[in-house]
Amino acid sequence: MTKFSLNRSSLAVYLLTCAGFITSGASAGYGVVQATGAFQLPGGTTTTYVSEVGDLSNPRIQGYNFGSVNTLTGQSLLLQNFYFEDYAYNGGSGNNWLDGSSTATLSVSIVGEGYISSKTFALKQTSTNGNNRTWDMATGTNTNFATGLASGTYSIGFDVSYTYNIWTGSQSVGSASTGESTGTFTILPVPAPGAFALLGLAGFIGIRRRST
Repeated sequence: MTKFSLNRSSLAVYLLTCAGFITSGASAGYGVVQATGAFQLPGGTTTTYVSEVGDLSNPRIQGYNFGSVNTLTGQSLLLQNFYFEDYAYNGGSGNNWLDGSSTATLSVSIVGEGYISSKTFALKQTSTNGNNRTWDMATGTNTNFATGLASGTYSIGFDVSYTYNIWTGSQSVGSASTGESTGTFTILPVPAPGAFALLGLAGFIGIRRRST
């Protein structure tokens, strides 16, 4: 994944490219440049970056298949980290800005096989570049979303909400979000105990046949 920050001119071009993903508040002087998860997919050992917004070379979370998890062999679906970049500036319908009091929160929902879960993870500010702030996870890195799930197919949704400051004669706090993007993953069935017994018996018979 490439981390980047944009000046206003290049940001305008970028926002037009990503218009379908940028919050409606972009015309009011605030919005999102990047919202990207760093995942270790089932059976993998490297990091795969999947984005809600930003990094056009990355696949999109919306509609993404995160793969099939074989919990019997110790596989997992790890969220290693989540990277977010937003901006706010004086323009549009009001004076908007980010500061140390601004917040960002990642929400993750998992639904399937009668299971419903919603988790929230605080993001922390890591750098400032002009009107832009970059963030990553303050807590929850290396979360395994497959833990404790029964076999079946699940949807997994990601949404980042954030706050910014507003001045229209008096100061207030505004809030916005990326909107939820949803992918899927599957937990593979674990063989019943009887299946292991049959496999063991078949192996024993095979050994006996070879030895006679």
